[in-house]
Amino acid sequence: MLLDYAREGDTVAVQSLDRLGRSLSEVVRVADDLLKRGIVLRTLTEGIDYSTATGRMVAGIFASLAEYERTLINERAADARAAAKARGKQTGRPRALTEEQVAFARRMRDAGESIATICETLKVSRATLYRHLGTAP
Repeated sequence: MLLDYAREGDTVAVQSLDRLGRSLSEVVRVADDLLKRGIVLRTLTEGIDYSTATGRMVAGIFASLAEYERTLINERAADARAAAKARGKQTGRPRALTEEQVAFARRMRDAGESIATICETLKVSRATLYRHLGTAP
């Protein structure tokens, strides 16, 4: 990782402050660590130089805003998923097997068919079949 290789006197440039971490505390921690190691941090989008007091203040404000924006996006996405589910829409990845296919796989297994044959018939992986059958390999 770049941060492990940066040395005193280096300048680390990031596109945007939110690229340094997922939360305000992580961004501040990384930026402070770089500052203590004598490494200058600059952002290209916001034009922040973390080596100055003003730059650190502005960076804190922008990091707070970025965290707030990420929280809003996550909340909107969760609301959209809940609304889609309430309307009966499929959310997330579609299931690999229908209930009928799972029942068919159980009947095949009870009849003595091998897992390999069942997987080939249903065109699924062993892991998918085991997950749907609720059995361990």
